[in-house]
Amino acid sequence: MSSNLRSGTVGFAVGIALATVAAQAAQATQAMQAEHQMSSPGPSASGETMDQMHKMMSDPAKRQQMMERMAQCRDMMSMMMEHMKHAG
Repeated sequence: MSSNLRSGTVGFAVGIALATVAAQAAQATQAMQAEHQMSSPGPSASGETMDQMHKMMSDPAKRQQMMERMAQCRDMMSMMMEHMKHAG
């Protein structure tokens, strides 16, 4: 019983953490889409998309924010995989 409760609690915590990361990623995506729509109202070509990516990567603050979110996702995936390995 204790093992099932602990497993359920860990699963719930992992789910909450994943939902938080997903919500943050969705907010970032919405902000980037809004910024993109304001900067170029026409359809975007592949070259424009790459230019925007290079500009974002050259901005230290945006690059750091993206790297932090990627690290959070990596950590959450690692925790989830570890949990699944022990739960099975």
